[in-house]
Amino acid sequence: MKFQIEKSVLSTIVSTVSRAISSKTNMQILEGIYMEAMEGQLILRATDTEISMESRHTCFVQEPGSIVLNASLFGDIVRKLPNAMVHMESEGQKLSLVCEQSEFEIMGQNPEEYPQLPELGGAEQIVVTGESLLKAFKETQFATSNDDMRMVLTGVLLDVKKEDITFVALDGYRMALSRIEGEQALERDLILPARSVSEISKLIDETKTLTLEIGNNHVLIQFDETKFFTKLLNGEFFRYNSLIRKEHDVTVVADRKQLIDSLERASLMTGKERNGLVRLEIKDDQIEILSNSEVGKVHETIRAQKTGADLTIAFNARYLLEGIRVMDTEEISMGFTDAVNPCIITPLNGNDMLYLVLPVRLANL
Repeated sequence: MKFQIEKSVLSTIVSTVSRAISSKTNMQILEGIYMEAMEGQLILRATDTEISMESRHTCFVQEPGSIVLNASLFGDIVRKLPNAMVHMESEGQKLSLVCEQSEFEIMGQNPEEYPQLPELGGAEQIVVTGESLLKAFKETQFATSNDDMRMVLTGVLLDVKKEDITFVALDGYRMALSRIEGEQALERDLILPARSVSEISKLIDETKTLTLEIGNNHVLIQFDETKFFTKLLNGEFFRYNSLIRKEHDVTVVADRKQLIDSLERASLMTGKERNGLVRLEIKDDQIEILSNSEVGKVHETIRAQKTGADLTIAFNARYLLEGIRVMDTEEISMGFTDAVNPCIITPLNGNDMLYLVLPVRLANL
């Protein structure tokens, strides 16, 4: 293999595909980047078997060939090269790299041992705008579970219907739901791992339309010169619709930013042993937010519009804040039945996002 390419281009595609490499792998070959030069293109590929990425870019190829290089070492070398043309040549499993006055010899691995890209096997398609997909991921990903004993809850559900796609994440304490309106050509459920959602979000161009090609066990998204494959999580997701209450005994409308600011100040005084608990006393036209711990106490008050009886209820402050922060609205509506059933939070206008959070029993405060 013998080719040359600009350092800036090489650095970009190396950093892009390296996102697919996991630090937890026990297979040495998966610590590497597959590199192939052929027909005027440089092809880089990386995988951890859950995520696979391939990026191609035009370059001057003198001799075709391939090699696998340690991703961490090669990435560090490329980042520190001068901004000039990089000349690379391999012989067997040894790569020679020259960039101006810098010369490296890097030992690689056998490219024939590197995994192939996944086969989709009869792909169906979902079409969405980059802007709407990024928004849906932002509004749900944070609520995924870290419990590997319930693997399906460690991902984001895409409930695809003819008229819309509903994105859902839940961890047993809260549920985040986001909806993209628009006709689709299929109806099915699929669960994307949370890590895949995070990496896809970094690649999304909000100005473009994206096509998700859905196979039997994988999804493929094309980002310009980069292909992103992710394995789907297998299993049946929780029946989330059963959690969504249509009617509330108490409804409160509040300014989102004021509520966030007050909750953030109150959470400063929660204390570690109390797991960040805050108490909300909803009465008249206001919400009183209280917390006390060994370090002190705090009392916050914000204006609100209440319908229904007075209510005192307690929450984990972090869980409450995370759902409210991702909402893109000036005012929010909070629906309650009592102090032990979930609170349902939505933007005041619109039905494209919903956040459900379980309260903490007051006896624990």
